[in-house]
Amino acid sequence: MKYTTIFDDGKGHGSLTNLRTFTDCTIVKRDDQWWMFACGDEKTQPEIHLLSASLPCGAPLSAEGWRITPDETDVSKPVLVAGKSRSFWWDGLGGRHCPSYVKGFDPHTNQWVERIYYAGAAQNVQGPYGIGYVEWDGERWRDQSVPVFTATEAWEHGSVQTADRVVVVSSLSAIP
Repeated sequence: MKYTTIFDDGKGHGSLTNLRTFTDCTIVKRDDQWWMFACGDEKTQPEIHLLSASLPCGAPLSAEGWRITPDETDVSKPVLVAGKSRSFWWDGLGGRHCPSYVKGFDPHTNQWVERIYYAGAAQNVQGPYGIGYVEWDGERWRDQSVPVFTATEAWEHGSVQTADRVVVVSSLSAIP
């Protein structure tokens, strides 16, 4: 196995001086661009958010060239993938963890949808966790008012752990 570090919280994130962690990612090609959706937190906010990074449009998938998406109004901060206007009651203070991008057909709406599923918690990072998603509406990612899964059994109330850097693992046989 070959391990390649793309973002290392211990080394900082360039101009994003307010970003403390960027970790636990899912990688997907949307149209002609590679995107990384991850969780992270800022030095000035206690909860964990969904964040993004991307390669330049048209670039091939690579460990080099990723850029965490900055907030246009304050480039020292990362832009949040989605707000919490509808979901705060169930994913507010515990944050959003373990993102997983999915594109598929929704039989209820009879359309193709893009979603980022994640674990969220209402009170703190120790849970209990629910599973929810944000959905692309053609212009932006929108939060949902209810989770798709809620922890009800004692064994479902565990915590979500993350690392302190984004690492890509690849098989040596796949490396040219």
